[in-house]
Amino acid sequence: MKALKLIIIWSLISLLLQSGTFFLADKYYQKTLMNTKVTEELVPKKQEPAKIPAISIPTTATGIQVSFDGKYLAYYDNTKLTVINCLTGKSNVVSTEKNSEQLYNKWLPDINSMVLCERDLIKKTIINIFTYNADNGDKQVPTDTNNRDIKLTLSNSKDTIGDIEMSTIMSIFYIKTVKSQSKSDIFNNNVNGKTVPIFTAKNIGNISVFPHKPFLAYEDSSTNAVKITNNSWNLGKIKACLFTTDNEDNMYVGTLENGKVKKIMYGSIDKSIDKWTSLVLDAPVDKKNVIVNKNGGIYLNNSMEGSITNLVSKQKIIYTGNLLRITDKKVFSLEDGTIQRIDLT
Repeated sequence: MKALKLIIIWSLISLLLQSGTFFLADKYYQKTLMNTKVTEELVPKKQEPAKIPAISIPTTATGIQVSFDGKYLAYYDNTKLTVINCLTGKSNVVSTEKNSEQLYNKWLPDINSMVLCERDLIKKTIINIFTYNADNGDKQVPTDTNNRDIKLTLSNSKDTIGDIEMSTIMSIFYIKTVKSQSKSDIFNNNVNGKTVPIFTAKNIGNISVFPHKPFLAYEDSSTNAVKITNNSWNLGKIKACLFTTDNEDNMYVGTLENGKVKKIMYGSIDKSIDKWTSLVLDAPVDKKNVIVNKNGGIYLNNSMEGSITNLVSKQKIIYTGNLLRITDKKVFSLEDGTIQRIDLT
């Protein structure tokens, strides 16, 4: 009997100990779990690429130009200069100053800004020069080192602007004006902001600047020669035309045969011609069908077929409509008033 009592007592003690243990464990885990902060990790949804809107322009548009990277498009319509953001479709009409008329515009080679030339309608030989920033819509007057507005004075009120070539790195630009009897004046706006005439000549064709050099390359169509201002470089007796210069200061020329390009040569003016790279064409082509962009891409345009061919890689790309520009990534063309964009790769 005594043994039975001992068994019952120890059993009760065991039950009490187990109950206490379970009670304390329950309280502990309840407390720790209730005080634990649970964070929910939100996995962001993969954003779909923004849809690029269709860009349409009036059939009466003239002077259509695509910016260096294809982000913007500019054109004239009824003398009004319109700039369109090709990524958003938003457009802006660039204002003209009082008593002035817009005469010329051109995109800068490496930023989304353009240079504008407006003729003073009272003093018609005065050309006021502006810059227009397409990213923020600001139109500004560049100034020289004395904080004076940069202007161009033509030798004759009937002269017009033929071309402007700019180096944003060197802070210089050259202006080619078109005069009567196939003559042209070449003006240079130097680092001091002064716009001065440097020479007058007949039949000046293409002009191009070097991004990191203060020289101007130009084409003398009278003698089929390519020349460089203030530099001893020359092609010798080779008859050639000038295409352009690229971002690395290489110059691109075409050797001529009966007025057509039979070979393309390119390289640095710091090297002799025999060290330049040459591309011999299968057949002579019109100069206008050879396109070289600032990244050094060399293309042959077949407007009848609607195609461009990279003369180095031999890659052929089909486009529709009229070719506007080849950037480093896309081909831009205009078909029935709508801008077409085709990837190069």
